[in-house]
Amino acid sequence: MYNYSMVLKIVYLVATFISLFELILFYETSARNLNKNFLLLYVTTLISNLGYSLLVFTTNLEAALIGNVFSYFGSICAIFFMFYVIIEMCGKKMPMALGFALFGYSIAVTIMVATTNINHFFYKEVELATLNGLTIIKSVNGPGMFIYLAYLAIINVSAIVIIFVTLLQKTKASKRVLLPLLIMILSGTLAYVVPLLLGHKLNLMPFMYITFQTYFLFFAFKVNTYDIVGNLMNVYKQRGGYGYIAFDHKKRLLGYDDFATDLFPELKKLRLDSMIPDSFANITTKLHYDDENWNWNENSNKDFKIFNDDKGIICTIHLMTARMKQTGYLLEFRDDTEQQNYIKSISDFNKQLSRMVREKTTQVTSMQESIIRGMAIMVESRDNSTGGHISRTSDSIRIFARELLKHKDALPEISEEFCELLVKAAPMHDLGKIAVDDSILRKPGQFTPEEYEQMKTHAEKGAIIVKEVLRESTDKDFERIAVNVAHYHHEKWNGEGYPEHLRGEEIPLEARIMALADVFDALVSQRCYKNAMSLDDAFELIKKDLGKHFDPIIGKLFIMCREQIEEYYKPMLQ
Repeated sequence: MYNYSMVLKIVYLVATFISLFELILFYETSARNLNKNFLLLYVTTLISNLGYSLLVFTTNLEAALIGNVFSYFGSICAIFFMFYVIIEMCGKKMPMALGFALFGYSIAVTIMVATTNINHFFYKEVELATLNGLTIIKSVNGPGMFIYLAYLAIINVSAIVIIFVTLLQKTKASKRVLLPLLIMILSGTLAYVVPLLLGHKLNLMPFMYITFQTYFLFFAFKVNTYDIVGNLMNVYKQRGGYGYIAFDHKKRLLGYDDFATDLFPELKKLRLDSMIPDSFANITTKLHYDDENWNWNENSNKDFKIFNDDKGIICTIHLMTARMKQTGYLLEFRDDTEQQNYIKSISDFNKQLSRMVREKTTQVTSMQESIIRGMAIMVESRDNSTGGHISRTSDSIRIFARELLKHKDALPEISEEFCELLVKAAPMHDLGKIAVDDSILRKPGQFTPEEYEQMKTHAEKGAIIVKEVLRESTDKDFERIAVNVAHYHHEKWNGEGYPEHLRGEEIPLEARIMALADVFDALVSQRCYKNAMSLDDAFELIKKDLGKHFDPIIGKLFIMCREQIEEYYKPMLQ
């Protein structure tokens, strides 16, 4: 019997150390996003299991009653915080009044247990006894015990009802998480009630608490998985070229990361919760920190550029709020050096071209056309499926322009100058593909819907790039035509194109012309995801799409120059 009782005592003691281990494990794995209710649940469960261990190891009544107080206090509080955790897991909130009421209830029950020797309200009679070699308290229950049981019943029934209702509702709560939890609560209730009804004094609750702790530890890991914001912050920290500085609402320094100190080493000299002094001009000037005419609130969520030594940085001010009240500012930094240097180099080069235009207009114009075509070919070289597309569409536009000039009476916008500018702008129509990720652009097959949506952004991005490339150009008509060609060459006459869903003559004339050459070349060209269409079939398809995809008048003129276009394409198709 001695050995059996010693094994049971060791089991209770091991249960206590398992509770301690799981508390430490929870804290270490959840320190980044610590949930106070989970933490209090683990602490009070440890107290409860410690009380049970003290009780079975003691040899006198006073010590047993102390262990009993610990076990009841821990159990009452653990059940209270477990109820809080269950409500959170179900995606709901505990009403403040209910939380205070239950907490007050738990304190009252704990006081009743702790003052057993004084008022005999919880136990009328109490004495020390043994069961299978274990020390137990043999008692006659008083009215306080029924108050305690009512407390348990209220929380257990409420928890079961909340979980059951949540399972029936369409919420973000996971059934894979809630169903096992419901089963454990029912099992825990039975593990307490059945021995109580049968008169057994051997308490199984420490082992049920360990089971709950283990499950909640698993759920804590799942919470970290579901914590999208936290995971995004981890990714954010791991990415290079990103950083932040945080200020409170009075612009006192709250914190920063290593990237920020690379930009502004002076930050290391500042104390937290201090203002940035005017002597730190590198920070105050570039961040508009001391600029009274530049309001941070009004400029929140807007980008502004910072040039620091050889780095080009984009800074964005985000407002930090808590409980509908502004608490401070978060300045986000993104290293844009490569992109800004690229744009700057293009801009600088255009300035150089402009100076050369003034010296030798013909030579510079020819050079500019070569550079534009070279950029277009460079972009095209990244695309596995469109080899030669730039050259063929440009040549098609040149052929088509001659036909358009024959009918300029019907099309007042058509002129020789317009056609020359359009031919020069045609190679730039797909320049936006430089901003499309290589994994999509070079994919050897058809796009997924998500990839296609990414690919479609090249039109809008192309317009931005073309506008930047031609910013210093003195020929504003050329700039307008080139931007329109890049931006709108995928619009359709019936409004079903992209990116702006323009309809009919809302689409610029140059883009309507470009669309015909662009689509025709795509139809008759071999791609990795399709075979080339015959010239006859391609012209037939163009004809059928007049008034739907294409301008009906311009489309007829395109078909009228079929002979010249076929003559151009035949060598490629042979």
